[in-house]
Amino acid sequence: MPSPDLHPYPAAVLETARRRRLFGPADRVLVALSGGADSTALLAALAALRDAGALAEVRALYLDHGLRAGSEPEAASARAACARLGVPLEERRLAVGAGNVQAEARRVRYAALREAAARAGSTRIATGHTLGDQAETVLLRLLRGAGARGLGAIPPRRGVVIRPLIDRTRAEGDAYLRALGLGWADDPTNAAPRYARNRLRLELWPLLRAVAPAADRALARAADLAREDERALDRRARAVAGDGAAVDVAALRGEPLAVRRRVVRRLWRAATGSGRALEAHHVAAVLALLRRGRPREIALPGGRRARCRYGRLELLEGPAAPAPEVAPVDVPGPGRYALPGLRIVVEVGAARPDAVPWPLTLRTRRPGDRFRPDGGPGGTKLKRWLIDRKVPREARDRLVLLAAPGDAILAVPELGAVAEGLGPSGAGLRVRISAAPGTDGSYCKGGEGLL
Repeated sequence: MPSPDLHPYPAAVLETARRRRLFGPADRVLVALSGGADSTALLAALAALRDAGALAEVRALYLDHGLRAGSEPEAASARAACARLGVPLEERRLAVGAGNVQAEARRVRYAALREAAARAGSTRIATGHTLGDQAETVLLRLLRGAGARGLGAIPPRRGVVIRPLIDRTRAEGDAYLRALGLGWADDPTNAAPRYARNRLRLELWPLLRAVAPAADRALARAADLAREDERALDRRARAVAGDGAAVDVAALRGEPLAVRRRVVRRLWRAATGSGRALEAHHVAAVLALLRRGRPREIALPGGRRARCRYGRLELLEGPAAPAPEVAPVDVPGPGRYALPGLRIVVEVGAARPDAVPWPLTLRTRRPGDRFRPDGGPGGTKLKRWLIDRKVPREARDRLVLLAAPGDAILAVPELGAVAEGLGPSGAGLRVRISAAPGTDGSYCKGGEGLL
């Protein structure tokens, strides 16, 4: 229980910290201090908790992004608050690069906070996000069509970064500062109508409160529920995806769409070290590779690509390498045959072996190859048949083919196609492709390329 001498505001902050496991008595907290009301209320509450023995240390970092003139009142407010509360203050000026100014400012801000925390030995970095910030973020993301991950909005804790005010309103913080006699500086950009968040706060929020006075708490509660759902889905995606940049297609196909999407994003993070730049349409395009008859390889941002081959969905870096030289392999009858150049093993069989024109040959395509698919129209050039199925140019030379004497193509296993008379109503030709023993796992362990 908090000390009976503790003001209700820091006592409520401590309750949030305990319930959400934000910090403990041994933690040393660095406060991201802007001089505004929210971060000053955070600073004062944490200083009170430090004095009550609920924290080991509180420090502050004031960052000037250099994006506008007239920021001196905020710096002066930060200095006055720290002097009053006995909190060490560091001030730094940041250089924000070109591009998306807000995103770049956020990046350099958090980098500076982490560097300062490491230098000071701080175990936590606290920001002044409030219940109102959480509710606004949920609403903005809802209007953009976000899923559970986006509706989770601002996490109370992410690594060493904590948000102790996430359950407290701005009005509560303002009242606490007035009770202490602490001032703060107002950022004029918070009233600028060019920012969507400001327009929502100033124009839409009063209308929402007229309909639902507790709208902010309801939206924040929705964020908590969304994060719980997201954690459950992410645990399942982690179990399916593992830690690499490839996954078994059969396992992935058996999962709900929500899990499949998360698996693709996990593969992307494993391949790139980042969850950014993979938009929803990229995820949908990768998942489309799981369906037979679709292109088996697609380009992704950053020069990467996704490939579905031999039962494995994998994310690769750089353009496709030239097709390896593959020596033809004779297939005198049913059995298992290795293609070392492709690091695979091909199993060939038939329901009615006597209806198959043995001996056959396993090889890659050659100029002039023709194919007459079972149940399809008349024969056509294999190249045209592959183009019609939107098989990428770089993938065509890697396809394993089963050819008869005279070089007629009898099967294209990876596309689930056999020649006329060799389907289930005829010879019942079966071809299964799997990774050769001892390979690095880039290919499947059976399942794909199965007829």
